[in-house]
Amino acid sequence: MVAFFLFTGLYTDYLWFAQLGYSSVLTTQWAAVAVMFAIGFVGMAVPVWLSLNLAYRLRPVYAKLNSQLDRYQELVEPLRRLAMWAIPVALGLFAGLSASSRWEMSLLWLNRTVTGTTDPQFGLDLSFYLFELPFYRGVVAFASAVILIATILTAAIAYLYGSIRVNGRELRISKSARIQIAILAGLYLLLQAVSIWLDQYVTLTQTGDLITGAGYTDVNATIPARQILAGIAVLVAVLFFLTAFIGRWRFPIVGTALLLVASVVVGSLYPWVVQRFSVDPNARVLEQPYIQRNIDL
Repeated sequence: MVAFFLFTGLYTDYLWFAQLGYSSVLTTQWAAVAVMFAIGFVGMAVPVWLSLNLAYRLRPVYAKLNSQLDRYQELVEPLRRLAMWAIPVALGLFAGLSASSRWEMSLLWLNRTVTGTTDPQFGLDLSFYLFELPFYRGVVAFASAVILIATILTAAIAYLYGSIRVNGRELRISKSARIQIAILAGLYLLLQAVSIWLDQYVTLTQTGDLITGAGYTDVNATIPARQILAGIAVLVAVLFFLTAFIGRWRFPIVGTALLLVASVVVGSLYPWVVQRFSVDPNARVLEQPYIQRNIDL
């Protein structure tokens, strides 16, 4: 019955578009939805499947586990083979459904057209903000979710099978688990650097208190702060990659802590100070040129 009602809805839509002579519009949408679903499914399922299998195959075979982990293994082991396939497939289905809902954004990117007008801040054609920036941010967000999920599942498998062991205050990580987790963490930090870098362009389209577009604080504080944070994120990612080879977790952990502190101080506190103590007392003078160029834009 579900299939019947689904078919009747799709067929009715097709008849409606065909009567108007625009059936190609509907079939293009259907094709885009199917392709985006396939991309989302494969983009999530394959990396997760590889992460799970690598974490299991590279486990220490003769690791001494505590009684609690032994009991967990007894419960998990009968379902391990099924879970190795079911988890990636389930996550892939959710990712495919999420990606398929963004078919229109992908078609806009594929059919992007130059407008011939550039923005006053970065000198980029306006087509970048209309067609490219939303697509790039969506791709980075999707890839970040994939890497984050793969990292969490890798750490869980590594802990369950003894690659990660906690003895009191001592934490021991096997070489294979260290390499896999550090590389995944480095990739995640690189994606965050790209995301932060793209966020600076959003200031030209976001709605503020006075007008839509970048104001004095955005140009002189927010945009430079995001560029600095993106650079710090790249450095922390490099530290994680080095950890995969040298085995020292102290440097990337300290770098991650500094990145979090910098995101608060440089990314949030500094723009607030500029807005509160520089712009607000003299807003008419400072904001005037930025308001005018946003109106022109």
